[in-house]
Amino acid sequence: MLNQNSSSQGQFWVLLSKKLSNEASSEELQELQSILLSNPDLHHKAEMLTEMWQQESIHNNSAGSEAAYMRHVMKHKNEFFVEENPIENKSNDLVFEKEPGFFQSFFSKKRLTIFSFFAFLILTTGVIYLFTQKKVANLPAEQAISSIVTKNGNRTKIVLPDGSQVWLNAGSNLDYNNSVFNKDLREVTLNGEAYFDVTKNAEKPFIIHTKKMDVKVIGTSFNVRSYSYENTAEASLIRGSIEVTLKDRKDQVITLKPNEKISIATDESKQPISKPGKTTAAKNDVKPIPQIIVKELKPNPTNNIIAEIAWTQNKLYFEDENLENIAPMLERWFGKKVEITNVSLKNLRYYGNFENETMEEVLSYLKLSKPFNFKIEADSVLIY
Repeated sequence: MLNQNSSSQGQFWVLLSKKLSNEASSEELQELQSILLSNPDLHHKAEMLTEMWQQESIHNNSAGSEAAYMRHVMKHKNEFFVEENPIENKSNDLVFEKEPGFFQSFFSKKRLTIFSFFAFLILTTGVIYLFTQKKVANLPAEQAISSIVTKNGNRTKIVLPDGSQVWLNAGSNLDYNNSVFNKDLREVTLNGEAYFDVTKNAEKPFIIHTKKMDVKVIGTSFNVRSYSYENTAEASLIRGSIEVTLKDRKDQVITLKPNEKISIATDESKQPISKPGKTTAAKNDVKPIPQIIVKELKPNPTNNIIAEIAWTQNKLYFEDENLENIAPMLERWFGKKVEITNVSLKNLRYYGNFENETMEEVLSYLKLSKPFNFKIEADSVLIY
């Protein structure tokens, strides 16, 4: 199995170099596509190399241009092998400062053919890979944690080491252990909202840990929303199958089917925790009762938008939502703190579908149906 994988990776480099040099036959292009389908982890490497090769092709043949290109290669070295490596790798300085004349003499000769160039590139990235992997392996587990953070007003897309794609909504963070992810297990911790398109691997289920629930999946597309400051957590399944386990009910597993959504809310009502020797519960011996609702995901019949994943289409969208819940959505979308000083406004309900509008345009539109006043400052918004 190991030799087969090594052989595929070796053929990948050869076929990719032929493709970039426009020397690949239709059969070779088909073989390259087959290798990429069988090895999802090679997709990002192919994209990065293609992007860098295209950038390199616009430069002239001078030694300075070639050296600048190699610095670009070295800058992105970790992205070939470790997608989100938080470790600071200082091999850049070693490569270029140890032997200052090497690259000048190397590139002052006649331009390398594409195959000799890729041979050099493979050797360089291979050494970097071994060096990086050794550093990661020797680090304590807590230092190998990769953390991807999106601030309010921003959204981002990342590719995990197993090829799974994640779209991270504003005000969210995703953590995973870089030293073991996709080796022993595939587990991430989410605080916020993310849309996952998970690479299928029956032997290594993908698990998302959140404050209220854990979501287990083999390969599928779904949305998870679990902000630490909200009382409700949600998982919305688009295709495939997921298993949801509540944090305080480990024995209860809920399986979702495509186009289903689970909401877990904490009710204000309390229930006593029974303890031996006590006839009545003490005042502090109470816990929230989770309310679990599973329902069908339905697109709006007017615009065909599914509210739960509208943000992945760059839409600020809400249906019959009260202003109190809209406020944090505006905070995450525009990156400004929103405060409602008039309590009576919090329960006003609105519909909204926005894409490129400013904060002022959104609020001006909302106040047309149910009036309120607002004031926009540099970093905050006051609704009164």
